[in-house]
Amino acid sequence: MLDAYLDESGIHDGAAVCVVAGYFGGPGKWRKFAIDWRNILADFKVPMGEFHAKDLFPVAKGWFRHHWKGDHPAFLNAIADTIAKHPKITPVAAGVVIDDFNSFSLDHRRYFTGGTMRDGEIVASGCPSKPYFLLFQRCVIEICDYAPVGGRAHFFFGIDRTFHGYASKLFEEMANSPRRGRGYEWKERLGGMTSPFAKETPQLQAADFLAHLTYQHMLDAGNALGTVPASPLLAKCLSNKRRDEDLFFMTKENLQASLDMAARLFGPVTP
Repeated sequence: MLDAYLDESGIHDGAAVCVVAGYFGGPGKWRKFAIDWRNILADFKVPMGEFHAKDLFPVAKGWFRHHWKGDHPAFLNAIADTIAKHPKITPVAAGVVIDDFNSFSLDHRRYFTGGTMRDGEIVASGCPSKPYFLLFQRCVIEICDYAPVGGRAHFFFGIDRTFHGYASKLFEEMANSPRRGRGYEWKERLGGMTSPFAKETPQLQAADFLAHLTYQHMLDAGNALGTVPASPLLAKCLSNKRRDEDLFFMTKENLQASLDMAARLFGPVTP
């Protein structure tokens, strides 16, 4: 069994990129991780309820700026070191350039975000204004592929409450889709989904940290995305990834490639 904890960054209005990222591993590995996470926060006198990665990047903000007396760079490195020292806690991160996503037609974006296609027509609505759900699906499938045969991957999302209803519906549709067989082996390994409070969940706080690091990397890379190396901090948080595809960025080119593949399988989506 695998437990996967995922969070997001860039779902606010005006965001240039959107990211879903987090970690997965066995329950026993997560219990050891949670102890280390609580200890590192205690060492730096950071209450769990005050840990929000958005307040750490690119500079200290919010509670960290107004109420904390700790060493900001030392804290960031200690968090990354804590994550990296658990080799069986595996990272996954996905990002999309929002302008690239929005350059596609309404039906294409419906398809990207969960719309079901039949004979070239979209028969379920998708969520074409929220690229988050493109990444949501990709991460779920990616992690299910790692679950052992006969096992399940269960998902814990640190998700904005306004997104929870659609995310739950999409997850259910993914589980109940009639498609089976080659290319859909992951469905046999799809477990359940829930959304606990991050302030009580060290695993989600680690996912939040990775999501914001990845978001900042995408902003810094700009048009050079995919060629700019990760910062030392991000590289450390990704050091236990199993394959390069566990960090992936969706741009206009590979979104088009996804449509082309769908057209070969199901018929073209009419814009």
